[in-house]
Amino acid sequence: MNNTDLAMLVLRISVGVVIAMHGFMKLGWVGKGGSPAGIAGWFENSLGFKPGIFWAWVSIFAEGLGGVLVALGLFGPFPAAAVAADLAVVTIVAHVPKGFWAGNGGWEFPVPLAAGALTVALVGNGQYSLDALLGLQYSATLVGLWWIAMGVGIVLVFISRAIYAPKAAAKTAQG
Repeated sequence: MNNTDLAMLVLRISVGVVIAMHGFMKLGWVGKGGSPAGIAGWFENSLGFKPGIFWAWVSIFAEGLGGVLVALGLFGPFPAAAVAADLAVVTIVAHVPKGFWAGNGGWEFPVPLAAGALTVALVGNGQYSLDALLGLQYSATLVGLWWIAMGVGIVLVFISRAIYAPKAAAKTAQG
């Protein structure tokens, strides 16, 4: 028995299930729920991600579908990199400003999830995965292009936010 493969199984399932549930919550399927329209409004009006509905669906797919695929170990590094990219953005934008502790909405919780997803994306799913069971392998070129796409996506999110984010002075004047 290879402990690395067992460790990747444990990591994939724990990160994948937690992040999938977060995506499902945005659909209103679990927890206190929400809706894509509600998430879109928060993205657009509070975080400055326009159009909010587009970014809400990006987040829902990255978290919901990405989390399920990470837990199953299907499609190699692609869903894990998407989850890591999603969590990197949300951590910087929504959690870092609130400090460290998760109880205050801080970055204590999303950073380990992002690190876990990044680890899966870099190391691979391991032998206890659907990829291994199905014999799926991915070329280094395709994986490299995906990493580039994730990096470009993160940069575009921050450029969009810099252009559309609510200005601090406007918030103060309204508050």
